[in-house]
Amino acid sequence: MHDLKCGQKNCKFNHGYSCCARDIAVANNTCCTTYEQGAKNADNTEASAEFSKPDYSVDTAVACNAPCLFNHSAKCIANGITVSTADDGTAECLTFIKK
Repeated sequence: MHDLKCGQKNCKFNHGYSCCARDIAVANNTCCTTYEQGAKNADNTEASAEFSKPDYSVDTAVACNAPCLFNHSAKCIANGITVSTADDGTAECLTFIKK
């Protein structure tokens, strides 16, 4: 999946609101279990022209255990998903549509 948006600003796989992990897993409660907290104050770093742009074309495999319309044999078949921060601070799949 190429269109994987992420609103978890402090996740180490989030680069410019795009997930750059090679694979992620969504649990049965719709939480992204691949979330890993990145370096603190990562948003406060200054970028210059020497830095290469993140590779947004990563083809991320999405394993899914949620009772979702897009879950087909434990794989997400949506064209893209959006992960954001839930009320409790966990990473949650917002594309979830209950079967």
